[in-house]
Amino acid sequence: MQDMQTKPNGPVAAAFVAAGIGSLVLGIFVVLNEVSPDVSNFLKFDANYGLGAGVGPLSGKVFLGTAAFLVSWVALHLVARGKEVNFGRWFAAALILVFAGFALTFPPIFEFIVNLVPAAE
Repeated sequence: MQDMQTKPNGPVAAAFVAAGIGSLVLGIFVVLNEVSPDVSNFLKFDANYGLGAGVGPLSGKVFLGTAAFLVSWVALHLVARGKEVNFGRWFAAALILVFAGFALTFPPIFEFIVNLVPAAE
């Protein structure tokens, strides 16, 4: 009988959690876009930086969410590289982050949060 060697699951777990972080960052910027006109203007990467012509603040939200994914993926990969991690916990963390990010993109949720924040005058 042969011993089957398994590869460490740390890099895969890192990618899952990084995807959750990117999702959460996207959701946070959806809320911030609605709360603050200054943030909304900053997120217009199409007008400010020429990225994604004609899509307005969506260009900034997606760019920053993607950047958060990439940066966290590199950082978590370096931490978990070559390690066997408790995949269940990492996967659960990823699911929680994705769910939170996804929830923050729904209008009833982000409008509720916007109504909790006092209007800037």
